[in-house]
Amino acid sequence: MKKSFSLLLFIASIPFDSHAAIKITDNFSISGFGSASITQSDNKTPLFVHREVSDEVCYDCDTILGLQADLVITDVFNTSVQVVKRPQDDWSDPEVEWAYLAYNYNDWSFKGGRLRLPLFLASEYYYVGQAYNWARPPQEVYDSILGFTFYDGLAIQWDYYLSDEAIVTISPYYGFSKKYKTELGDDELVFDAERITGVSLEVNGFNYRVHAGYMYADFDMLPEPTYDRLSMYTLGAEYSFKQWLFMSELETDNLQTSWYLSSAYHFDQFTPYLVYGESHHRRKSNNITAGLRLDLTNSISINAEWQNIFMGQEDYNNGSMGQFIAPPILNNESKDVQLYTLMLNFVF
Repeated sequence: MKKSFSLLLFIASIPFDSHAAIKITDNFSISGFGSASITQSDNKTPLFVHREVSDEVCYDCDTILGLQADLVITDVFNTSVQVVKRPQDDWSDPEVEWAYLAYNYNDWSFKGGRLRLPLFLASEYYYVGQAYNWARPPQEVYDSILGFTFYDGLAIQWDYYLSDEAIVTISPYYGFSKKYKTELGDDELVFDAERITGVSLEVNGFNYRVHAGYMYADFDMLPEPTYDRLSMYTLGAEYSFKQWLFMSELETDNLQTSWYLSSAYHFDQFTPYLVYGESHHRRKSNNITAGLRLDLTNSISINAEWQNIFMGQEDYNNGSMGQFIAPPILNNESKDVQLYTLMLNFVF
């Protein structure tokens, strides 16, 4: 029973339709995913880290294309490589999002290489738009670490069966020294991380999932070395009931606290959804999202989405960025923004 339940959990966690994978041999397969959008806001101040949507119609702000290769070497060894052209990347310079070797023994798994930071519910499939209902994961939480998604290091995973219908997964990890770069408008920020340590804990049941994470990092911000430490805590849960799916996540660290609530109702090929989110302290803002997803096939979907992002007048006057790349008051622009998105997602 444990093996069959474990298989069900594995299938449920796959970020896209497993039938879309191209099987090259019995132990080697290739799969892929992508997203493209037409999007525009009513504010000329760029919106969202790495996407920078403004009041000009944008056809490539959300463009993503990823390829993944999986190889089962032996009964206990396997390896996986994922290369992604992310929204911030040029086509000629995609990013290796993960590349690791794994050793599996009973309920234990040991991984080494480039691994995904296990901070959020959608971390493992963050760039696979076909895997979630929204056009984009809620920015309040998922942009809280400026778009950083991976680390180079080691991880251990242990699975413990609470019952035939529930399993606990605990995974401590350690990241080696690495420089992370990100762009905010015309500014490039460099974070020279001395080390990253953390742990994730997840409980999977028949119709629910609870995820908790902790990450600690020592780093210098360049070009002028400024030593700092980051302690981040995350907590998320999702629950399905008949055609309903409810999700919520909370992120808090030294500089900010952010959270969101999401509900979606699935009928036939359609999934309407609503999201409410808030960011406090560093990036103060509120966000209301309404959208409709249409599943054309198991591998292709379309999202039509509207977002209203706003902040308080006092925060605006004090130069708060909210979810913008720069404080909108610097451009003499409104503190509020309406965002419209038509998104195509696919897997293969």
